[in-house]
Amino acid sequence: MPFKFKREKTELAVYVSGVLTFHQHKEGEQLVHQITSLVDTGEVTAVRINFSEVLRMDSHWLGVLIRILRRVKEKNAVFIIEKPNKDICRLFDIVELNRIAEIRP
Repeated sequence: MPFKFKREKTELAVYVSGVLTFHQHKEGEQLVHQITSLVDTGEVTAVRINFSEVLRMDSHWLGVLIRILRRVKEKNAVFIIEKPNKDICRLFDIVELNRIAEIRP
């Protein structure tokens, strides 16, 4: 499951697709490392993760998102989740992710 990255100045857009499960834990670790490295150096001050092509995700990937979110917030950067489907929105509602992250339909 490759990620697509698009960078405009200090904003990073990440496009994720498919089914996100523990089986892709290595990819999750890579994603955390790639994003947090850019945020830590100040090269990126805004991160948008686009979920429009994600079919479903498990709790492991929820943890991946929270790790990224935590680091982004520590660096006073912006974190946005875009276009999650209905099932993923339900998961975000259950864990009240919308209380700490901006989620755009």
